[in-house]
Amino acid sequence: MKAIVTGATKGIGKAITMALAEEGYDLGLGARNLSELDYLSKEIKALHPDLEVITKSADFSQKHETRNFADTFIHYWGDIDVLVNNVGKYEEDSLDNFSESNLKSLFNINFYSALRLTQPFLPEFKRRKSGHIINICSVLSKESRNHAVSYSFSKQALYTYTKMLREELRTYNVKVTAILPGSTNTASWDGLEAPVHEFVQPIDVANGVIMALNSNGMVEELEIKPVNPEH
Repeated sequence: MKAIVTGATKGIGKAITMALAEEGYDLGLGARNLSELDYLSKEIKALHPDLEVITKSADFSQKHETRNFADTFIHYWGDIDVLVNNVGKYEEDSLDNFSESNLKSLFNINFYSALRLTQPFLPEFKRRKSGHIINICSVLSKESRNHAVSYSFSKQALYTYTKMLREELRTYNVKVTAILPGSTNTASWDGLEAPVHEFVQPIDVANGVIMALNSNGMVEELEIKPVNPEH
């Protein structure tokens, strides 16, 4: 079994990566920082020496780098079983200080990265009539936050794409799952005063991904929220 994870070196992405390794998946891992990818690969191989771990650095906000990343694995593996579109970025803005450039930046990383990476794999998923695509969305995919306008827009676009993708691929026996975490203890909160110990933890999201992958049915979406509704 082969799985690709973007944004694999930190937070939710790393937790998902380690959980997939525990399940016995060979891994194709992407992130911007090559040294962090190398360190992660060594960490995985120390625990799971029989797994194949391939890393490739990429800035997934850039169209050509994303397509090059996809082509690398299409040419090397030919097909994959699981694609996890995890890479993303959280920034705060409001309607008062909203800018089109910030919106474009967040759309490129939070929405277009998933769209551009998924498209090249679709023909093989359809031909094989199997596979699973998991998009890490957000609770803000279904609601809005006044101080995270651009982020909300971008994650809502990803959620809509996920629903359309699911209906397109359902007849091909390909599963598509949206994972919608609430506030999660990741590096996004570094430097901010926040009760991260009360947040969703990355392992919680990873456990949700594994549950969806191992389900006989199709887990269409899974919301994971902090117990305290104020978070």
